[in-house]
Parts: sequence; structure tokens; C-alpha cells
Amino acid sequence: MSEKERVWMIPAVIIAIIAIVIAVWGNYTFLTEKEWSWGAAFMGLGRTFWLGAGALFWIPATILFFMEISGYTIKSPFRLVRQRIRWDSIDIATAAMCAAVYGGGLAATGGLTIIPGFTWIRPANMLSPLFGMMFGIPGCIGCAVGNFIADSLAGYLGVGSIGGFVGNFVLSYVPYKLMKDHSMRSARSWFDYYLWGVLVGSVWCAIYISWWLDVAYPLIGLPIGFIWGFFCPFVIINNALMTAVVGEILAFVLYPLVKQWGLYWADRIEFLT
Repeated sequence: MSEKERVWMIPAVIIAIIAIVIAVWGNYTFLTEKEWSWGAAFMGLGRTFWLGAGALFWIPATILFFMEISGYTIKSPFRLVRQRIRWDSIDIATAAMCAAVYGGGLAATGGLTIIPGFTWIRPANMLSPLFGMMFGIPGCIGCAVGNFIADSLAGYLGVGSIGGFVGNFVLSYVPYKLMKDHSMRSARSWFDYYLWGVLVGSVWCAIYISWWLDVAYPLIGLPIGFIWGFFCPFVIINNALMTAVVGEILAFVLYPLVKQWGLYWADRIEFLT
């Protein structure tokens, strides 16, 4: 093991334990507590806090969404560059496959309703970070479309689905963009996966959708206290659990196959200076 690997080993183990404990603990308290402590803690911060904090997540994510689908991206250090995604038959088929698999996987558990008309138990959420890591923007768009498909099939389609469309793009986009190594064959890769793919991605997605439900209240009608005191923390733990426990194994197994088949996003994209 190289010196660089040893440096990242302990942080990787620590962040993995933190992510798994948070995900398991959140789901355990949700199932066992009559008055959910997570919901009380979230709501205790107040709507004003969440509107301000949510805007800090919602505005950059929306800008990034439109920027990426317009063919631009940010390269370090904060440099706006043009990118050329081929969008040939392979990329289109990849996006369609991701949409079908993700949408079908989500819809398969559509009967396990938590908030009628808004969300349900969704173990297939673990596929969203995976598709972003493997396939880049085509995978991210596939997940956004797949969530829209799932909402339609499960009977949840509505104004809230607009937030869910971009929110699931974000869930896929965060590990795609912020992980330095998607192979899951280095300690740094595992550290990044649990930090960005499990923790940050889950939180960002949940706050993005919740903020949209809040500001669109006149159209949607979901009570504000319910949004921030129940929906938002539930989406976080719903996203995080299977992503933390199973998603990394799938990523480890699939990466060499995706790379071998020439489908890994970094082998198919061109950045223009």
C-alpha cells in the first residue's frame, strides 16, 4: 500500500462509519419513535432558517442543472468550460437505460407509501449516485427522467415532481462531479463516495425538493411543518440507507465492466478550452 493510500485509509473508514451510522440510526428512530426526534430537530430550526439555507442549495443546483444540459461545466479551480458530450446512440441509450431501470426500480416499491402523493420507501435511490459516477451527465439526466417516470407510474405525478426531477439529477450529479476517483479501488474513492455520494448528495437532494415544496405551497398545499419536520429528514434517510450499505458494492462491481465496455463517462467526454 502506497503512502498516499495510507493517508486516506483512516478518513475513509471514519466517514464510512459516520454515514452508515447516521443512515441506520435515522431509519431506526423513524420506525420506533412515536414522535420522531429527527423531525422535531429539523422543525425546531424554524421555517426562516430552512428558507434561507434551502436557497443556498436550491439556487446553485438549479444553475448547475441548466448549465450542464446547455453544454457547460465547471473545472477546478472554478473555471467555466465548454464540454462536448457526444449524445450519439450510445449516450442516448445509456440515458434511456438509466431512466428505465431507475424509474422501474422506484415504481416497484411505489405501494410502500410514506406521504401519500409525495414519497414512498425507495431502495432504488441507491442507483442514482451509481449512474452518475459511471455514466456522467447521461446518467444524471436518466435518473431525473426515471424519477419522473416513477412518479407517473406510482400515481405521485404533480407540481412537486418538478422539484423531484432536478433533485434526483442532483443526487446523481454530486458524486459524478465531486468524487475524484469513481473506481472504488482506492481509499480516496471510498472516502469521496461516503462523503459526496451518501451524505452530501442525500442532504442536497432532500433540501432541494423540500424548498421547492415550500415555495410552491399555494400550488401543492403540503403543510410547511410537514415539509421540514417530516418530508425533508425522511428523504435524507431514505436516500442514504441503501446508498451507504449496498451502493458502494454495486459501484465496485460495475466500474471495471463499464470501463471495459467503453461506457465510462470520462472516456467519452471532451472538454473544450
